[in-house]
Amino acid sequence: MIIKKLKDKLLEKRYRVILVMAFLLLVGVVAIISRKSEMELRSLPFSPGEFKEIALTFDDGPDPMATPKILDMLNREGVKATFFVVGKMVEKYPELLRQVWKEGHDVGNHTYNHPDLTKLSREEILKELDKTRILVKKITGKYTYLVRPPGGRYDNKVILATTLSGYKMILWTDYPGDYGCSSSRLIYQRAVSGAENEGIILLHNGLDTTVEAIPRIISELKKRKYRFVTISDLMEEIRAKESVYFEKFEREQKARPLPLEMAVTE
Repeated sequence: MIIKKLKDKLLEKRYRVILVMAFLLLVGVVAIISRKSEMELRSLPFSPGEFKEIALTFDDGPDPMATPKILDMLNREGVKATFFVVGKMVEKYPELLRQVWKEGHDVGNHTYNHPDLTKLSREEILKELDKTRILVKKITGKYTYLVRPPGGRYDNKVILATTLSGYKMILWTDYPGDYGCSSSRLIYQRAVSGAENEGIILLHNGLDTTVEAIPRIISELKKRKYRFVTISDLMEEIRAKESVYFEKFEREQKARPLPLEMAVTE
């Protein structure tokens, strides 16, 4: 009986050793596979020349004078764009945001009061964004988590606050300097010269010279075989091809801080 108990204990101990070894082996295999996948992911070739797509974006609206004109132009050209709206302007002109949404354009968050987010606390940053997000949801029926900080101004605090709250910060690759520019021709020239595949053009709502430049910008880029897409479409299509590409693209956005004054008139 004693010998049998000893045998059973030895057998039980042997099974435990085997289970532990099997577990360690499984962990090792998973780690190797994960490491291999990570290495393959990091080594994916980046080929920005394949996409011939570009996103047209407008900040600071909606504006009662400029927004309807912009929408008419986009509709005639069959172009979809992305509008980064300011909450206090949305409260004044909800019907314009409703029209933007009904016509199939993307909507992004440009804060409520258009402040310099780097000068706010984390709580104040989220209050600015959440207030506008709720307004957008009330009017369009859908939340937006696309964010463009006013003036393109952000720091680690802004990045942390927005990222942990699910927001996606969107800057730009092509800014033709329409704010403060009195020449629509110059805006057009800068926009088309700075255009690139999977690029993001930043323009402003509320500027007559910008409105005048838009048809020429669209016409020329169409001739160059660009297809206009929304920010959401651009993100989805890039991720569908290479899941790491948009992270690379985001890091390489050539945004520089802009003036904090809104282009629209309150």
